[in-house]
Amino acid sequence: MALDNWFHQEWHPPAVQNTFFEPSKKYINDHDYHVRKKFSNTTNNYLPIFLAFQFLKPQEEDHQKNEGTQIEGTHTLDNHEAARRVPLEVSEEDRGYRRPAEEFFPKFYSSYTASDNPYIHSLGFPDPFANPNIVKNEAYKEAHNSEPLEISGPFKTLYRWKTLDFAYPSLELKSKAIANEDFVAENNLPLGIEVYKHRVFLSMPKWKKGVPVTLAQIPRVPNEESPELIPYPNWEWHSEKTCELITSVFRMQVDTCGRLWVLDSGKIMITTEEATQHCPPKLLIFDLETDELLTSYIFDKKFTLQDGLYSNIIVDIRDNDCEDAYAYMSDVWRFGIVVYRLFDGNAWRISNHLFYPDPLAAHYRLHHLRFYWMDGIFGMALSPSSESHEDRLLYFHSMSGYHEFYVKTSYLRKESVEKAEHAFKILGQSRGDQGHVSSSVMDDNGIMFYNLVALDSIGCWDSRKPYVRANLGLVAKDKRTLVFPNDIRLDQDKRQSMWIITNRLPYYLIEGLDISKFNFRVMSAYTDDAIKGTVCDPNVRSKGTFVEPNDGIGCR
Repeated sequence: MALDNWFHQEWHPPAVQNTFFEPSKKYINDHDYHVRKKFSNTTNNYLPIFLAFQFLKPQEEDHQKNEGTQIEGTHTLDNHEAARRVPLEVSEEDRGYRRPAEEFFPKFYSSYTASDNPYIHSLGFPDPFANPNIVKNEAYKEAHNSEPLEISGPFKTLYRWKTLDFAYPSLELKSKAIANEDFVAENNLPLGIEVYKHRVFLSMPKWKKGVPVTLAQIPRVPNEESPELIPYPNWEWHSEKTCELITSVFRMQVDTCGRLWVLDSGKIMITTEEATQHCPPKLLIFDLETDELLTSYIFDKKFTLQDGLYSNIIVDIRDNDCEDAYAYMSDVWRFGIVVYRLFDGNAWRISNHLFYPDPLAAHYRLHHLRFYWMDGIFGMALSPSSESHEDRLLYFHSMSGYHEFYVKTSYLRKESVEKAEHAFKILGQSRGDQGHVSSSVMDDNGIMFYNLVALDSIGCWDSRKPYVRANLGLVAKDKRTLVFPNDIRLDQDKRQSMWIITNRLPYYLIEGLDISKFNFRVMSAYTDDAIKGTVCDPNVRSKGTFVEPNDGIGCR
């Protein structure tokens, strides 16, 4: 059986009419009670301290560089009551609520009318910005059903850019930024993607000089092919003058409680000789209903190893308990995971030999490019949360590696995890030559999707079946539109969609981008459509579908 019989108690072949995971329900057991009680006591004890300080307040422009740098290992709670609020409701009526887009994107929608978008009338859908109480699925249908820019298998290209541009407050400020090389268009590269309600978030780490904004947003429903990016949460948050602001973001994740967890690496000029750990890495958590900061955590100095780079984050919430949340953040260059616990702000770092790169997988081939990378643990995906399985699995892999691994998250959530080396295990066979994967996700039905960066492809795996090459499918492959799919995320809709961003990163790093061509794309596909008829479809099986591998070591 797959996963060392992890699911042996309730596992059934796909043909049996059983759901893989029962829908989770809100319940409170003894453990929940103690966690809540401890959190409540902690909050009461520290409340006078929280009220005495105002953290993460933007500094004045004349402050010196790094003035006001936060204390390492600190956990700030500006609005902790909001951080503890109840999760989003899941009823169709409540989940359909969405704030008017003009609140966030006045430049785009201040003069927007239904007649500006021909697809609204041609498809018979209502104007998505006219009614804030549109049913959820209808509000977002247009993104999938309107005429796409391109089609790549089940994926539809919603946006594409040759170079990125930003919505500066004025043309004068933009011209000044270009003249001072504070904005160099060809040096900006989108890396991470996330989706929440009517917004798509993109991250632009500061690889080179001239990246003015490191976290931005665009409308989920396209209104133009290559829109300017809107800084998130606003322009004032993007500056290198103080470490209290946002420095350089690789990835972020939205949780089920309507919060955006932003992992700020603190590194700038990453690919140049001037590369520096400009600010300590930090975690920022924003309320997506108000766009206000809820909480921040500044990494302890002992977690910031020389030449390390925190580049990916995944958030673990059980039973819709917004207080009992953990973040797992991976250090791709110094091979570790930092676990952050929300309710008390504590954190610890985990090391394991499976986090290291595989030297046999360090050679990449992408079209005519040949290069070597030694990137360690990078992609992470969580198995669905359910009542039938109190624990969850964290799947993980190195960027420079062909194998997938896993660990029960109950080990990660304990500070003594270093003593549990046996908990980290290999998952079946390797993906084979050039089976490098950047990011991965697992949907509510236990289907994993992942980016095969060297193969211009998106792969999939049904976790009911053993992890063998015969069960690893492709949902899309395109040598033009899917060149280096870097990040992949799932939305929270009842019918889930996956969202990917492609960015031709090796070209950007090695020979520069051809700005006469489209280099960056935001693409989306329904997960159920993507796997239909593939080996990842639970209803598809063959003679060898449930045959375990003879060994899990082979690299080729």
